[in-house]
Amino acid sequence: MKASRWYKCDLQVATPAWKFNLPPGSSYDFSLEADRARFADAYMERLRESGIEVIALADHNTGAWLPVMQAAGRRHDIVVFPGVEVTTASGSDGAHLVLIGDLDRTEQDINVLLARTCGFDDDHPRLNPRTNDPAPAPRTVNQILDDLPEQWLAIAPHVLTDNGLASGNTVRGDLRWKALHHDRLSAVDPGEVTEERRAGKSFVARFLNRALGEFPCLARMPFLATSDAYSLEGLGSRYTWIRMDTPSKESLRQAFLDHDARIMPSWDPRLIANPDPNVVDHAWVRNIELGGTLGNSTEPLRVSFDPRLNVIIGGRGAGKSTVVSALRQLYGSTQSLPDSIEHEATAFVDGVFSEARLTAQHRLAISREQQTALWSSALGSRTERNGVQLPTHFPMRVFSQKELFERTAHDRSDRFAASKHLLSLVDAALEADAAAPGGFAIELDAARTQCLTRVAKRISVEARLAQRPSQMARHGELLHQIEAFGDAESQSSRLESERIRRDHARLGADAARFEAAVDELGAATIKRLQAALPKPPAGLDEEPQQLYAELAQIRDELNRTVRASVIAAKEALEQNRQRQQTGVWADRVQRADREIIEFQQRLSLLGVEPTAYLALTEALNSVQGVLRELEDDEAAAPGLRSAEEAAWSDLKRTYERRRRRRETLFAEVAKRSGSLRFEVVPHGNCTSWVQDVRGQLGVRSGGFVDDIPALAEWLWSAPLNDGQRRQELWRRSLLTCDFTQLRKEAGGKATWWSKLAKLESTQRIRLAMNFPDDAVVMFFLRDGGKAENDADWQSVTTGSPGQRSAAMLSFVLHHGTEPLVLDQPEDDLDTAWISQLIVPEIRKSRWHRQVIVITHNANIPVNADAERVIVLENDGSRIRIKTSAAVAGAEGYHDQEHVGPIEVTKVRHDIQDILEGGTAAFMSRERRYNNELSTYRAALHG
Repeated sequence: MKASRWYKCDLQVATPAWKFNLPPGSSYDFSLEADRARFADAYMERLRESGIEVIALADHNTGAWLPVMQAAGRRHDIVVFPGVEVTTASGSDGAHLVLIGDLDRTEQDINVLLARTCGFDDDHPRLNPRTNDPAPAPRTVNQILDDLPEQWLAIAPHVLTDNGLASGNTVRGDLRWKALHHDRLSAVDPGEVTEERRAGKSFVARFLNRALGEFPCLARMPFLATSDAYSLEGLGSRYTWIRMDTPSKESLRQAFLDHDARIMPSWDPRLIANPDPNVVDHAWVRNIELGGTLGNSTEPLRVSFDPRLNVIIGGRGAGKSTVVSALRQLYGSTQSLPDSIEHEATAFVDGVFSEARLTAQHRLAISREQQTALWSSALGSRTERNGVQLPTHFPMRVFSQKELFERTAHDRSDRFAASKHLLSLVDAALEADAAAPGGFAIELDAARTQCLTRVAKRISVEARLAQRPSQMARHGELLHQIEAFGDAESQSSRLESERIRRDHARLGADAARFEAAVDELGAATIKRLQAALPKPPAGLDEEPQQLYAELAQIRDELNRTVRASVIAAKEALEQNRQRQQTGVWADRVQRADREIIEFQQRLSLLGVEPTAYLALTEALNSVQGVLRELEDDEAAAPGLRSAEEAAWSDLKRTYERRRRRRETLFAEVAKRSGSLRFEVVPHGNCTSWVQDVRGQLGVRSGGFVDDIPALAEWLWSAPLNDGQRRQELWRRSLLTCDFTQLRKEAGGKATWWSKLAKLESTQRIRLAMNFPDDAVVMFFLRDGGKAENDADWQSVTTGSPGQRSAAMLSFVLHHGTEPLVLDQPEDDLDTAWISQLIVPEIRKSRWHRQVIVITHNANIPVNADAERVIVLENDGSRIRIKTSAAVAGAEGYHDQEHVGPIEVTKVRHDIQDILEGGTAAFMSRERRYNNELSTYRAALHG
């Protein structure tokens, strides 16, 4: 299957038929067929160098070079359209036209065209007998256009010059105005379109800006860029990108009917960022295959997609919803769907895909790397990345119109249901743009963990500090008890000995701890440095290899320095340990030990048990150790409180950052749509908080039916000037487990506050960290309303089904760059909404995202001008792409899939049959409408 794509075209080129400038030094004898062919090859090579793939010959009043050029085109894979340029009758109507024929037109057909349509004959020869220059046709522009055969198209070259059809000096005349508005005039070349020419209010500027109200044709008229080359160097100097299935007259005609979607002249601003429109930088799905065992088809189904706009059509049961469901399984999820839609989607998957194997190939944004996603009911969707099968992370938005409608439905049991569903769409869109999946959830979990850790640590320290008075009292008691042993004369000396022993023990413990820290420092530093500079990657150039080697030298030198420092420190520590065991201090410690031993011996001689004394001294040492730790705790307490406050602030900022991201997206949608407005209430979804609190506390739906919702309203729906204070009171009450003041202000049953008071500390901290989600209200601008008038905005939940559906469609169409799948977006919408909302937005979306639409409405594939229409059918046992037999030359017949843009005949017929009710029905409606087209034509020919 050949895909629709963009062709680089030059639709006005000349040949040596008249005044062609040959390259300097060239020698051709055009009376010789070989020289004509040799020149034609050079001609085509020059076109290839310029990237030109399609040309239209435009020699004045002749098609003599057509056979030679078409033959050369076939040799060089360049499409050559037959064409001829004529100057219409002289006088006020004299102007240039380029007439382009279908590819099967011949030189003889051009001769017939010049005679019958343009009026050349013996009395009106093609060449001026006196000058041998091309002569003007005897017929007017309108006469030529009126009689132009269907196999030909007409474009007006250099339209704004003196001999152009839209010259400012003559175009206001009736004849030229009618010619410019003639149905058979397909396109014009206005010359180079620059900012300078478009500036101001001159006739040319307003023409180029399509701002001439008296020329309604400008809205639909394609602007082309052609080289009008009369030399090899000039070929392709100006060109036009044209999107076609296969170059043909019908493809050109369809392209000219929709210039915004199909035509890009070389001066088009869209080509600045992307000079080749065939290159797509956004993410897109190339194809999908539904294999394995399907519950609704005996054979697999494979569908290929275009990077831009795809439309899937078919009768009921043709498999359209099956393709949508497969894309959702591969790239989306059913978990965020409204409950009723989720149940339907799950049931469909269970019935159709339980034994299926789904495969799809997609391309990543920017890098255009191709990946393959695989889905099975057992493993879900997996994609191979770096040689490892990982969960698929390729964002795609899949919506059915029924789902969008349900997301705005009023729910009596949850007044924030619409807000919740809308925010889930917003968060999914933000997730799609994030560098890694689960961004907010990971960020929130980290903030909560930090908060929990710091609060628990601060509470633990304060609980220990609360024991300090009792420890101080115990310390005094132990001192008094120890002092009671022995006589008063020996107490002072003995207590001094006890102090020396305690100081010696503490010195030894501190020295051992310091030595362990030195060992840890050395090991950790070496490990950290090694991890920070791993081995350089393979295949580096010499320069970065040398720089990596320098970094390794720095690391190794630092490692040696650290090792040497650690060794020196260990040696110094050993010397310190030896000095602790020898010298003056060691002597004092030994004397203290002897004195304590001698004191214990005296107690034994006096009949007193020394173990009691030893127990008291050990207890005293223990209490003194606790007091030293409490001193450290007291010093650390201010820092812990500051760290806790910082953790609470970080937690709040985590929610605020998400809110800002959401508000940025809302602002973008509001600006782009012009018909939507959003109001965000921070932490306004009380229902979500009530549900979370019930879940955390394990409260059944019938428990505390009034207490929890009432507390939620008091806490999160407070007046602006009191909300912060109430939230601080709630947090403080949970952390201190003192609910006296909170109960007094918020009310509630005693059993509720008793339950909170009985919670463990960790549960209360987690409860304090629970914030409700934001609430958002989406408003739409009523028909005929003014954006600056607040009364003209209406909440989407109070709108009609059509208004709600239109608002949600507008929302999903106005944000995001990930692939978008819309399943029957026209449901609940009248034709005006489809034409005014869906079609224009889809047309714009195709330039920055892939769009796949399943529809029963002809406006979408036709007026949106889909790059690819895919026709599905069900033949009774299988779903498949509709096919028919077609002649394939020497190879006989082959099946031709009904896939492609509207110029593909079989696709066009399917659109008429499936979506319009058949050609006869379509024509019958046109006759009954007596539509504006008939009036428009009558005015032109009147």
